[in-house]
Amino acid sequence: MNLWRIPLSEWETGHGEPELVKKLDYGGFSYDNSVTVTGDFGDITASDDGTADHVIWHKQPNGGVLLWGVGGGGDTTPQLWQDLRTGGWSYANSRPLAADVTGDGWDDLVVVHRNGSYDNIWIFPSDGHRLGAPQFWQYMFEESGSHLTMGDLDGDGVSELITSRGADFMGTTMSYSAYRLANRGGAYYYGNAVFQPVGGGGWSINGSRQLAGDVTGDGRADLVTVHAQPNGGILVWVHESCSTGSSLCLADPEIWQDLRTGGWSFAGSRQQLADSDGDGTEDLISIHSQSWNPGILVWRHLSVGGEFTDPGIIADLRTGGWTYSASREGVAHTYGTM
Repeated sequence: MNLWRIPLSEWETGHGEPELVKKLDYGGFSYDNSVTVTGDFGDITASDDGTADHVIWHKQPNGGVLLWGVGGGGDTTPQLWQDLRTGGWSYANSRPLAADVTGDGWDDLVVVHRNGSYDNIWIFPSDGHRLGAPQFWQYMFEESGSHLTMGDLDGDGVSELITSRGADFMGTTMSYSAYRLANRGGAYYYGNAVFQPVGGGGWSINGSRQLAGDVTGDGRADLVTVHAQPNGGILVWVHESCSTGSSLCLADPEIWQDLRTGGWSFAGSRQQLADSDGDGTEDLISIHSQSWNPGILVWRHLSVGGEFTDPGIIADLRTGGWTYSASREGVAHTYGTM
């Protein structure tokens, strides 16, 4: 597999142009047997220039995991950070995410690991140079099909774990919860939970995806739900954060963009959030397949005061061997750029 970087900030050199970071055609690396997580995990090498770091959560023949790090800058040699082929680790039963949960400004790796009827939450903390050994922080009860994302809902510099799940057996309604992940003085604490039932309206956990980021510019992450529509296309909803002090809160969802026309497809698109114009609010970035072509178009939808603007193309990847089905994306906030 190949690791690529596409600058999303319009102020950055090479905006919208793919740059090959590392070709991993050796050492047993496999796209189909790995999850790639992007972030700013530290100055991994002496040549690290602050661009995105890649963490590779890689399946092993015995079902365990190897954890690799690939830094930004000139030295992109994969570094083996953790060998998790023993100790009960399971690639199939784990979900890795990146976020700063220690408040030091570096992204950490958060792994939600299924253990029978509940999930263990493990943290691989960054020390500014690499990810350390896993620390068990807490457990939670979640449905195995729930969606997970990370976001700083209260603006304190530490991200919360946000879960989305179907609220009935048919999966036609959804609910959301958020958990403060805390490890203070060796004790483990459950955070105040947000339970924000959406209810009715054709909501579907299987026909939606969730993102977390500050799209309003108030310093707190909001929850963005991209939702498939029965006759094709997408609606984009925003649940603004109303968190105050020790209370976590999500407001009722509002439609910020209607993409039910113009060839938009939930199944043929993926979304991320990134501040692409430097105004301090995060914009919606869509990666969209092309039905008549195996390539990809990358669009941005600017966040402007209660709505997303009409999408515009920032990268045309319909040539050069790009394929939607054989790629995955992540966004990294690195040294003030994206």
